[in-house]
Amino acid sequence: MSVPVIVIGSGGHAAVVADALLASGAHVLGFTDANAVRHGETLCGLPVLGDDSILSRHQPSNVQLANGIGGTRNEGTRRHIQSRLSAAGWRFTSVRHPSAVVSTFARLAEGVQVLANGVVQVGAEIGEGVVVNTAAVVEHHGRIGAFTHIAPRALLCGDVVVSADCHIGAGAIVRQGVKIGPGTLVAAGAVVIRDHSGGGALVGMPARYTELGS
Repeated sequence: MSVPVIVIGSGGHAAVVADALLASGAHVLGFTDANAVRHGETLCGLPVLGDDSILSRHQPSNVQLANGIGGTRNEGTRRHIQSRLSAAGWRFTSVRHPSAVVSTFARLAEGVQVLANGVVQVGAEIGEGVVVNTAAVVEHHGRIGAFTHIAPRALLCGDVVVSADCHIGAGAIVRQGVKIGPGTLVAAGAVVIRDHSGGGALVGMPARYTELGS
């Protein structure tokens, strides 16, 4: 029997995570949310149980968590919440939708989420807490740093290196062998053809650097 799971967060990404867990046969107890207005609501037929204090009703040995925090610039929030709860003894389960394709020869760290029709190819190394979202592709020997979010239908070609805490936008393409430094936002639809040391945003075709908020 699988260990029950509580999803942290109750927004759109949390619903997608819960749906993937349910599709894979997991026993999902419900969601947490800091917003008291959401408490008692249902999502995917499951209750919003309360804020994170409801975890005190359970033991980390008997329940696992799933990180349901999404959004374009929430990698820092996702990391902070997961690190805080991990330090308190909670384990974050990995999530793999049944339609995802993950090579036997890829290495995935704890808490990685590969959602519907996501692809992780041979030799890829995926760090802790990474999201490979709907129909996103990490090609052969890609290396993805912790808590990076690869949005729907993004394509990372072979040997791409993406550092920690990045967001690769929906439909973005990163050319083979390109390296992207930490904390970078790659805009939706951008085409990245050269290395970037990190930070700010990469926008356009071909992608060019711009400061966030400019």
